[in-house]
Amino acid sequence: MLGTKVSIIIPAYNEQEGIGEVLKQLTESTELNGAELIVVDDCSTDQTSSVVSSFNNVRLLRNYKNRGYSSSLITGSKASSREYIIWCDADGQHRIEDLIRVANALVYQKLDYCIGIRTRDSFEVSNRRLGKWVLKIVVEIAAGQKVTDFNSGLRGFKRSVITKYLHLIPQRFGASTVTTLIMLQRGYLGEEIPITVLKRAGKSTVNQFRDGFQTLFLILRIVLLFAPLRFFSPIGSLLILGGFSYGFYAALRNRLGFPVLAMLIIFLGVESLLLGLISDQISRLRLELLEKD
Repeated sequence: MLGTKVSIIIPAYNEQEGIGEVLKQLTESTELNGAELIVVDDCSTDQTSSVVSSFNNVRLLRNYKNRGYSSSLITGSKASSREYIIWCDADGQHRIEDLIRVANALVYQKLDYCIGIRTRDSFEVSNRRLGKWVLKIVVEIAAGQKVTDFNSGLRGFKRSVITKYLHLIPQRFGASTVTTLIMLQRGYLGEEIPITVLKRAGKSTVNQFRDGFQTLFLILRIVLLFAPLRFFSPIGSLLILGGFSYGFYAALRNRLGFPVLAMLIIFLGVESLLLGLISDQISRLRLELLEKD
């Protein structure tokens, strides 16, 4: 059965308004009968834990310090025991039928990962659109390809795949973005499933400015780990091209020879390319060790 092969990880922080209905639908679903349900309460100050405790077949883990959304996903994933892991939010945004479709794709197509891609009719907070658009551009540059939905919270993985990379996931926010990049960069077998996201119950704890900047730095960190040449090569090439262009222009105009500043710019470009090559070799060695774990 489908349910016996999946662990569903639900991070929760002050989600008393929505988590009860989420768990009710999950436990009553015949398709998910036998699924391992793990809720990680991230030191909630409301009745989240009490609501979860009222469900006998749900495993409750508690963080005794607020550590963040991603940290809860890491904790739940490490505690899981099934072949496949599915991440699902506690706020009622994700429909159970969409979660089942993700689970079906993972299990029966034997995928390494599956991401729920939000359709146009999904609910979206309007004041986050600009920030998400900027992040989307950065993610696509980092990935080297088009990315449909980089931070959808409903996604699943083969447990043996995702556990290799849990230490790369940030503690607070950014787990969805980072795992999207990891799966794409490493070329794992995956699929995107269209889903419809509903308006959440309760209040979001996401700080779009703070968490947005943190996500940008995390993207840079992942790129430098998996594809450093993609970061250093354009910089080095632009510096070399700019240095030569400026140098020849200044030499022809002033007739004082090739300027020192142009040579410094070219030298900096060459250093950037060399740094990229060295970083690429280090990255390959680290990834070889990572894949053996």
